[in-house]
Amino acid sequence: MADAVRARVEATLAEVGDRFPLVAPPGGSWRTTARGSWAGGCWAGLLWLTGHPAAARWTAKLDTWHDSDTVLQALIFWYGRGDTARAARSLASRAVDGVVPWGTAFGPDAGPRSDGAAGVVPLLASHGLGELARSHVDAHLALAETWPRGRAWLMLAAADAAWWLGEEYRPRALALAREWEAPGDTAADAIASVAMLKLGLDASLPLARLGESVHDGRLLGGTYDGLENHELVWGTFFYALALAIAAGEVSPHEF
Repeated sequence: MADAVRARVEATLAEVGDRFPLVAPPGGSWRTTARGSWAGGCWAGLLWLTGHPAAARWTAKLDTWHDSDTVLQALIFWYGRGDTARAARSLASRAVDGVVPWGTAFGPDAGPRSDGAAGVVPLLASHGLGELARSHVDAHLALAETWPRGRAWLMLAAADAAWWLGEEYRPRALALAREWEAPGDTAADAIASVAMLKLGLDASLPLARLGESVHDGRLLGGTYDGLENHELVWGTFFYALALAIAAGEVSPHEF
């Protein structure tokens, strides 16, 4: 993994104290949250990826999200290396007609969204809930998604499904990978890079684009909630994960 990623992690820790980083403008300070919001697992996961001794402490801070009414428990606990068994039971208890609802923890539940597929397949399937994982991902892969990061989430979900649930998901994942173009959002490119590497594909093109967006150790070019050209903690996590997979430092299916 690039030394610049490790250096950025150390600089971020020194800046944020006990709060979770979320987004930062070029050359500016991190906007932080007390509980990590939906991206807290990405910060904890980044610490695990870089072998930081504080990783377990930050993972423990994610416990506040246990049993919250949100499918994003999967994103938080799978990538943050938290108590995935408890999270899987929580998601299963909330499932309706084979789909874990978006939930109300982050606002009104307006039905399935592409980011509601993030981390769900490996989290559920690794705890014997493969049938729920299957019906959940099937419902999400049926979405007509145009949002670039949403398409990246779906590509990642399909790639995970091909590994955890069966090769019948590989064609859908490969189709999403073939259709992938520069998204104008580095976080989306980073997520897509991980999905491609999980599929055994060449991710050199998106990784090269991402490398060109690193300035002073920061992965810029992220878009979020009306912000442009920002550093996003989830973008940095998935970029670091893609680099680690590409370098053979972690298994493609460890995260």
